[in-house]
Amino acid sequence: MLKLQILGIGCRRSKALKDHVLEALKRYPLNVTLEEVSEVDELMKFDISSTPALLINGQVVAEGDVLSVEEIHDLLERCGAKEPYSLRLKHILVPTDFSESSKGAFVYAQALAAEIGASIKVVHMFHPEFDTGNPFMDEPIVAFEKNKRETLDDFIRESTLREEGYVTTDTQIEKEVVIGFATEEIVKLTKTGKFDLVVMGTTGEAGFLGRVLGQVSTHVAQQSACPVLFVPRGVTHRLFKNVLYAAKYQPGDESVMRWITRWIQFFSANLHLVHVVDSKESRFGVDQTDLEKLFNRNGQTVQVTAVKSDSVIDGLNKYARDKKIDLVVLTALQRRFYERFFHRSVTRRLLINSKLPLLVIPSK
Repeated sequence: MLKLQILGIGCRRSKALKDHVLEALKRYPLNVTLEEVSEVDELMKFDISSTPALLINGQVVAEGDVLSVEEIHDLLERCGAKEPYSLRLKHILVPTDFSESSKGAFVYAQALAAEIGASIKVVHMFHPEFDTGNPFMDEPIVAFEKNKRETLDDFIRESTLREEGYVTTDTQIEKEVVIGFATEEIVKLTKTGKFDLVVMGTTGEAGFLGRVLGQVSTHVAQQSACPVLFVPRGVTHRLFKNVLYAAKYQPGDESVMRWITRWIQFFSANLHLVHVVDSKESRFGVDQTDLEKLFNRNGQTVQVTAVKSDSVIDGLNKYARDKKIDLVVLTALQRRFYERFFHRSVTRRLLINSKLPLLVIPSK
């Protein structure tokens, strides 16, 4: 981490330097701390001949000059500033309802875990009073729970065999049966801090949970404390080389951009930042060059594109096909990004209709 200090007496030039530093950190989020020194007694302790001055780790890098945003950013990078956090993907949560869709998600999670060296926990949630598949309605709950544990054992064993293209890995796999509603229990688990990613199927078929899985997916996408990767039925894992981020960038959304930066660096992927504009909009709404500067680092590239379509889903799907996209990324934020896109009914349609893995970034 780098320590930045701005030395000045509050004059116009000092304020201008501070504004440029803040703008540089906003456009290009880096791992630094920032301190402003303006008291005369404190300024006299520094070995400078004029203000404003900028110090990095106690060393004077500029004095008597108002550096541009680009000059400040270049200085920070040369001094070794890095992104604030490396992406952590060590523990994956896989909820299952024993459907073919959740089986496919589990197989997908195994391939992903093998690639990145992660462990998996497979969890089945059930509520006896609301599960029409419960053969023990009149029996103690312990009997039904025992049946669920046995079914979970069978599910894991069958889904890790070398059959139908499945690949056995040495990935550590844990399991658990939880009593409760799936929507609530999945979100609760994500808030424990024990998981870095949730992998789920997008269509379920078994019993009560299967009939509402579209609603479960939407709720989890909106409320999860960690990213959620939705896997359409029949989709197998492949390397994330081209990632599409669907959003309307606005000032103040730098935390999301930092997360995306870490993701594409982790997987050495290229980013396609796509905003769908309808007939009422004429432009992307932000300087594309600024966004390209934000991401064009460490060997990755970004393509910023405005796609014209009155249907957000159709516009994104067409772009994904044309550019051979491997993963679509959304944000759970509703109003700050693209309110009509993240409306629950639209999100649900995308979860059901998408032919690509869909990663939803949490809103916090």
